[in-house]
Amino acid sequence: MVVIAVVLMVSVLPTMARADSSERPTIVLVHGAWASSEGWDMVVAGLQKDGYRTATPTLGLLSIAEDVAIVRAALDNILGPKILVAHSYGGFVISNAASGRSDVLGLVFTAAFVPDQGDSIFSLGAGFHTSEAFNHFIWTGTPFASPAFIDPAFFAQFFCQDLNPNLEATLNAEQIPLNFSIALTPSGPVAWHTLPSWYAISGKDLMIDPAEELFMAQRAGATTIVFPAASHAGGITHYATGFVKLIEEAVQQTAD
Repeated sequence: MVVIAVVLMVSVLPTMARADSSERPTIVLVHGAWASSEGWDMVVAGLQKDGYRTATPTLGLLSIAEDVAIVRAALDNILGPKILVAHSYGGFVISNAASGRSDVLGLVFTAAFVPDQGDSIFSLGAGFHTSEAFNHFIWTGTPFASPAFIDPAFFAQFFCQDLNPNLEATLNAEQIPLNFSIALTPSGPVAWHTLPSWYAISGKDLMIDPAEELFMAQRAGATTIVFPAASHAGGITHYATGFVKLIEEAVQQTAD
């Protein structure tokens, strides 16, 4: 039996929050590859300011099945309805984790993978530009058979080229290595066929081709916005205010 440790950061609102906050869904934010839950700090701050509860589970980035289980366990520990939000690889995870659940009202993506059943990250990229960041991995063991970091010397260039040096350095230091096998693993059943979705495209993304983002958003029928100058991490940092508005639109549109 595999035991999965779940690290869940749940933000509890102060008593001064608006009275109706207890009736709102909890916003569960799922990070992507080469990132951590702390990468959501600016988005979380905006949501909390507007009276929302948030949770930010930490993925292991070792397998899709384990990461989906981490998110499902987090959802099981939160009462009431939820909106699931994802960046990058986290989009793959929430698409699977929300499948078959009645407590998830909608899905919100930024610069994220949105697979259909049977898709892998590798297959989704067919016909689109492949990131040059993949030429700059540092493996923790045997190449292609172990987790890998993006070489810190190249991280900012590809992951967050629109951010100031201090924030770039912070995100770089928060890297969690990704197991390469994740990119080849096919998706299970996904939730966007039955749940409404929203998508923020990063127009200057150098990790996922913006054209691929548009394809996935359109295929899912997502309400779509574009941050024209955003890097891969731009939607959760430089454009955090606009992304918070998109999440809150999802809350409003899914309200009973």
